[in-house]
Amino acid sequence: MKKILVIFAAFAALVSCRSLKDEWDPVFTTRYDEAYFIPVTDEYLQEHEGMESITSIADLKAMYNNKPLIITDNIWIKGQVISSDKSGNIYSEIYIQDRDGDAIDVKFGKGSLYNEYVLGQWLYIKCKDLTLGAYNGMPQLGMQADQTELNEYDTSYMNMQGTIDTHVFRGFIDEPVKPTVVTVDQIAESIQMGFKGKLWGKLVTLKGLTYGHTWGIPAIYSLLYPNPNLPHKSDNPENRIFLSVPQNQNQLKQGFDYTWGITSWGLTKADYIKYVQSGLWDSAEVDSGDKLQASFITRTPYEILMGTAYESRIDNFGMDAFSSYKDIMVKYASANYVSHYFTMAQSQDIQIRTSGYAKFASQQIPQAILDGAPVTVTGIASIYTGSTPPGVQISLIDEPSVSVVLE
Repeated sequence: MKKILVIFAAFAALVSCRSLKDEWDPVFTTRYDEAYFIPVTDEYLQEHEGMESITSIADLKAMYNNKPLIITDNIWIKGQVISSDKSGNIYSEIYIQDRDGDAIDVKFGKGSLYNEYVLGQWLYIKCKDLTLGAYNGMPQLGMQADQTELNEYDTSYMNMQGTIDTHVFRGFIDEPVKPTVVTVDQIAESIQMGFKGKLWGKLVTLKGLTYGHTWGIPAIYSLLYPNPNLPHKSDNPENRIFLSVPQNQNQLKQGFDYTWGITSWGLTKADYIKYVQSGLWDSAEVDSGDKLQASFITRTPYEILMGTAYESRIDNFGMDAFSSYKDIMVKYASANYVSHYFTMAQSQDIQIRTSGYAKFASQQIPQAILDGAPVTVTGIASIYTGSTPPGVQISLIDEPSVSVVLE
């Protein structure tokens, strides 16, 4: 009898589990790429989520007044996904573009987003309780900024899945947005408009770009933080190293290679360590010589800071204060972005920015491009007000072989 009861209980449990599984199985639709969700519609969100109307992204941006804005009204925006983190060059965020051609960066705070949010898919964003902000002029939508000493952003990531699900609703998958071919005059107009510029966050194609020069010298730009765990804002010159061309032409060194030997799109951690140890960066100066002149990375923080206005910061480095910056950089090494300068219409500088975490970071730039062959570039356009005059950056969302094409 006992044996019969055990068998019956096991069978009942099996039936119960099967019933539970049926209830929570994914809902499949007629399209494979929509298999694990039911796309929402305007009508559904109006009935179940209290959406009253859809605000254009341009009107949302118009609410920004040079400081973070916590949105308290029932504002919704809708746009198609125009970026992918599959290549790793765009990470933890998604750019969406509406029917009017305006776009914005939405800060999710998680990876592998391309598995859930497909190129061309419509997303509805419930903006209430989110923060509208900017980083170096670039419009962003996320949570209220983290209050930390190292944070330089107006906004922070949503991070938690529950928070994302409260604000982001997936609609139908449509045809992917085609990039907009942009002229140099349109770029100039958007730069003039600053934060509200029409191009920022938008998927664009730029034609006729050639590898750029500063003072007639091929150059890259990369900002390195020897110890990224210490303060490294612009008023912390003791923990900043620029790989670039001097802003003052009189500081140019005859015959020096201001590409700093970098011919790959970005710097992986292994590449970063290789370059530090190679000696190619030995003449790089802490804070690029702006405030701590001739402070080469072969010296120690103690040697550089002693007797300066920053002497009190020696203690911040701990025992590292007596190690060379080179050794510190290897100790705390990580992947690093690189911006390669290109020129459009012989007048407008364009930075192609690549993360060191991109799958193509170590990919070498073809010699023909380095030699000045014209290319067509496609990616996400952003403004960078950290330079004078403000510049334009392009973030590639696909392999360079697809996004940077020889003409």
